[in-house]
Amino acid sequence: MLKKKLLATGLATMMVMGSMAVMPMNVFAEENISTQQVAEETTFEIRDANDLAILSDELDRFIAQNPNSTEEEQDQHLISFMENGGLDRVSLRSVGDYLPGYNNLNPAERKLALAHPAQAVKVYNAGNTATSKTIEVYGKNGWQDNSDAFRHCLWNALMKQSIGTTAAEQWATAHEYNSSGIDKTMDLHNNKIGRSIDVSGKSLSSIVSSVKSKVRNGYCRRIVNGSLVATNGNGM
Repeated sequence: MLKKKLLATGLATMMVMGSMAVMPMNVFAEENISTQQVAEETTFEIRDANDLAILSDELDRFIAQNPNSTEEEQDQHLISFMENGGLDRVSLRSVGDYLPGYNNLNPAERKLALAHPAQAVKVYNAGNTATSKTIEVYGKNGWQDNSDAFRHCLWNALMKQSIGTTAAEQWATAHEYNSSGIDKTMDLHNNKIGRSIDVSGKSLSSIVSSVKSKVRNGYCRRIVNGSLVATNGNGM
């Protein structure tokens, strides 16, 4: 869940935004990568926002030097970087959380990050942007309210633009690893609405406007008195 520094401090800005008792899908099903296999083949782990910030800086550097590189080549570079101890330092830039209130990646996210480190960086950056835009629009990063719905919706729209719909769904689902109940239902719904937005060739401001429209016109969901209800324009 894209949120809950409210739960930890009574909710902020990877990236960055959880949670589910049973995974609705195996995030490695399409690639037949087992947890044991990943563990046996790697000597490193992407654990938290600091690791993601380091990888983001390194990926920016690599892409600047190799602007036509494929995602596979970016993955290979980041894996080599990590194998050579690249994560054994502290990021020199402001890190923020992976997603609001979540500095650490959950087990499902760590598996995906090991398999797709370049995607992990893009997911982290999409989360940071979604968080900052939520604060810009609402003045806060709320929980179970319109701002929460806006953040999840925007995060997924931005992931769709940077890594594609299928991968965005995998990451959004993995993020709900520890989530359950009505809160999980709300987040998964708002995530799906975000991925339904046309982001092809669109600017950030255009995508933000589309997300605002979805929230304002009741396509997204929030929780009021323990029940899922349509979002509205309040707070914008």
